[in-house]
Amino acid sequence: MISEWVLPAVVCAPVTWVSLVFRFREEGRLLGTLRSAALTVGVVLWTAAVAAVAGGLLLPHAASVPPAAVGAVAGTGVIPRGRAEQTGARAVLAVLTLGDSLLLHQLALRLRSDRADWCDRMAEGFRDCWDLDAFAADLRDHLLMRVDVPGRTARARAGLRKEIAERHGEVRSAAQKWITAETRMQKACQQQGRRPAPEEVRAVRRAFGEAEQYLRHLLELGHAYGKRSDARRLLVLKERHMAYEEVDDAVTVGR
Repeated sequence: MISEWVLPAVVCAPVTWVSLVFRFREEGRLLGTLRSAALTVGVVLWTAAVAAVAGGLLLPHAASVPPAAVGAVAGTGVIPRGRAEQTGARAVLAVLTLGDSLLLHQLALRLRSDRADWCDRMAEGFRDCWDLDAFAADLRDHLLMRVDVPGRTARARAGLRKEIAERHGEVRSAAQKWITAETRMQKACQQQGRRPAPEEVRAVRRAFGEAEQYLRHLLELGHAYGKRSDARRLLVLKERHMAYEEVDDAVTVGR
């Protein structure tokens, strides 16, 4: 019957989507970029096709099994299982959904790459650590305001607050290191009437790069636990601090 082929696929598609959301809930956004969305759709379609084939071939020999159950079981197959669970029907399902492993691996890599690209874009553009440090403080406040969400346990909330504070502390320490190196270099150049030495410039750049890297580390939390609307809000915060740099430049030129 047609229902033995179609119904498992129809049930499998939404179950697979929910399972993917659960599996990658803290690893990235499934529809964040065109490539990640394409891979996500590929996983859903492939798993639905496997469910259809499994239903069409197996159900005639197992009349007691509802077609919808085949689709539901196939859809949950994208959720990682422990070794203890890889027995019986799960072992058969693992063989049937073998093609999903490659797509899921590529999807995981793409989500990781998307997150890194987003953090790079958000962290770049600052010309000094004064505004970078101020943006990091606003980012910390933004994240802390969104810790208390329904469904998150008290222990998870405390752990997230601690992680936010630790990562922000790393940004603050690195920014202070840059400020110290920059101030020392400028003071020495003014007192001695000379240009910055190469080793001084390298030390300042190294400190700035370290601060940028720690800012990316903090931004990862915003990407992991935030929404798309939060990303737009963070971009507004960044643009506000970039505008402060332009105002400072205008004041300096006007003197």
